[in-house]
Amino acid sequence: MNKKIRIGLIATMLLATQLIFSQADNELVELEEIVLTIPFDQTVGKSVLKVDKLNFDNVNPIIAQYMMNSISKLPGVSTISTGPGIGKPSIRGLSFNRVVVIDQRIRLENQQWGEEHGLAISSSGVESVEVVKGPLYVLYGSDAMGGVIYIEPEKYTSECCALIDYTGIYNSNYNGFTNNLGLKGSSGKLSWTFRGEMTDNGDFSSPDGEVENTWFKNNELKSGIQYQTEKYTSDLRLSMSRIELGIPHMEEGHDDHDDHDDHDDHGDHDDHDDHEDHGDHYQEITHTTLAWNNTFDMGNDHTLQVNIGRQLNDRKEFGGHEEEEGHDDHEEEGHDDHDDHEGHHEGEAELDMELSTNTIDIKLTMPQSDVLNLIMGINILNQENRNFGHEVLIPDAEKGDFGVFALSQIDLNDSSQALIGFRYDSRSITSGSSSNDWKNVNGSLGYKKDYANSVLRINLSSGFRAPDLIELYADGSHHASFTYKKGNTNLVAEESVQTDLSYQITNDDTVASFDLFYNDISNYIYLSPTRNFIDGLRVNDYLQQNAVIYGGEIQIAKNTGLDWLSYNTSLQYLFAETADGEPLPFISPLTFNQVFNIDFGSDFSMEVDFIAKAKQGRVADFEEETDGYSVLNLSGNYKTSIFNNDVNLFWSVSNVFDKEYYDHLSRLKTAGIHEMGRNISVGLKYNF
Repeated sequence: MNKKIRIGLIATMLLATQLIFSQADNELVELEEIVLTIPFDQTVGKSVLKVDKLNFDNVNPIIAQYMMNSISKLPGVSTISTGPGIGKPSIRGLSFNRVVVIDQRIRLENQQWGEEHGLAISSSGVESVEVVKGPLYVLYGSDAMGGVIYIEPEKYTSECCALIDYTGIYNSNYNGFTNNLGLKGSSGKLSWTFRGEMTDNGDFSSPDGEVENTWFKNNELKSGIQYQTEKYTSDLRLSMSRIELGIPHMEEGHDDHDDHDDHDDHGDHDDHDDHEDHGDHYQEITHTTLAWNNTFDMGNDHTLQVNIGRQLNDRKEFGGHEEEEGHDDHEEEGHDDHDDHEGHHEGEAELDMELSTNTIDIKLTMPQSDVLNLIMGINILNQENRNFGHEVLIPDAEKGDFGVFALSQIDLNDSSQALIGFRYDSRSITSGSSSNDWKNVNGSLGYKKDYANSVLRINLSSGFRAPDLIELYADGSHHASFTYKKGNTNLVAEESVQTDLSYQITNDDTVASFDLFYNDISNYIYLSPTRNFIDGLRVNDYLQQNAVIYGGEIQIAKNTGLDWLSYNTSLQYLFAETADGEPLPFISPLTFNQVFNIDFGSDFSMEVDFIAKAKQGRVADFEEETDGYSVLNLSGNYKTSIFNNDVNLFWSVSNVFDKEYYDHLSRLKTAGIHEMGRNISVGLKYNF
């Protein structure tokens, strides 16, 4: 019996045992949390769509310091990582441009096609995160094919005086420090908040030793001011972040690259020597977001929301390839117009891309009766990409999105509801003399039935995703991902139909969820490695083909008969392949997660987190197989007071036994770099 089957059988028996022996009287309250993803002011338990919500007040700050560490604990959500702190969300096998992230109530646009940098959002100043697994195209438009991550910013306070808090964290493995300071207060109809965070991490160490050039730095400022009356609320938020991260050497001494000399090449392989000084090879990413959210009470329970957003993302790559051939080949006419761009001087960065995005989102909520709610809205996006570096990966281009939608929820009777939505979208992308346009109409149907102690949800959703800039026009070296990418202007839009079935059982002490899904995707766009090399980098082409992804998750949250013990168990499985039967890349293997929460009174708690992943042997071309592994993590916190102020002391030990392993969704495994070894972390939060 192979390891995957053993893990599945053990997990299934454990889940069944938990369902049978649920006898405690403690009530789970998580189902009463208000859902923000669906604008009907519903709770998690009442929503027709299955929504997972994570409150950061309930998460150990050490685990929460990198948002994906927390989100990836949710079944069906994984992380495509490049070392600690750098992770991209993958929801049921779909990631990058197929997952929409809503931050400060506007759609995040930070060149999310880049696999080598994370969300570029820390958990600093974050109240909660909601995740919808599956197409939410109707509300959030193109790119929401895989799902939506909705990040709710820190709430304002009604306290008249200033509240100040400080959080400090130290991580031993990479000698990392995080310092966070927050201030908030209110006066009359005005409320305000300010938060700053500084993170400075050195190179991390695997059980093999230190991994060179994996350092990470982040400075982030977030501020907000709210004006609120009985009929109107104005919320203005500003966030600025600057991230610097090293790019580890990925070519040396690994079998995946031993075949370079055997294939046709457009460049000299001796260029690999240029990477010997990779200590100076790094990225710098700055992102600024200005979001102005306005809510108008129109009377008769009608509410109008107008959200205006402005984002500026600047992404640079430095060092490691100054002498490579071919720079002149990528220079385009008209770049001289940018020579006066402030802060961009020739010779500063090899790759320098600036993405500016303006968005307007308007939603009108119109309850028609006690049994019928209706929302209508418009989304407008205008985006411009410009280059200022020596190299050009994506040419200068402009993108425009327009969408109009309607979503209605109907109470069929006291125990069942239906959700119906329609949306029209158009997208245009222009680059030089090339222009592409797409138009599409899609919809969704949902049904929810309440039984005595259980809930059944069935959702059928269609999705639409037009190709993005990188997929259409890329033609250059992407050193941060160690590939030469070539776009395809003949790509057509992806279309998907996903069916979701969710059954949830709720007792006084237990919530058990069983979720199944089937996603049929037409014209799935994927990056296909070739046998050719340019400048020592493997050429990757964007192609498309029909594909299917299906699987499911089982999750049990339980309070035991012991007041001090509760636990959460989950099991998730994915299967993904093209119409030709070829596996899709970046598919997480069978995963089992067991978390025990131990409360030693109201002031001291501890978490035991055990995760096991099976071998992933179904891999795409040039993707490596990974063996199964299991890892144990421990964490805890202690609450006390000093000078009559609250203090929270917390700690964690990740990878307790210093396990040597590769995670299948780690980009570093292709270079033979194992995951991070044992990491001991300590920290405190002090409320002044």
